[in-house]
Amino acid sequence: MVSHDLLITFTTAAETGSFSAASRVLGRRQSTVSANIAKLEDTLGITLFDRVGEYPSLTESGVHLYDSAKLVIESNERFTNTVALLLEGHPVN
Repeated sequence: MVSHDLLITFTTAAETGSFSAASRVLGRRQSTVSANIAKLEDTLGITLFDRVGEYPSLTESGVHLYDSAKLVIESNERFTNTVALLLEGHPVN
């Protein structure tokens, strides 16, 4: 299973257009963002970013996986929020 943190790093890098910008948004070092992207690519066996040129760009595979990654992140956040509501004794619809 791919970690939530790696997916957040991936989607943030895709949205910001650079690993440097993603590091600023996430409050992490650029080296950590780069390492997380490399770890995700290794885990999946898929290159997500083309690193030729000044800024990394999503590969075709990266484009295809971006929307799915966003859905996983949103689902995880929804699950976490529902758990918090249940623990606080609030009704969940």
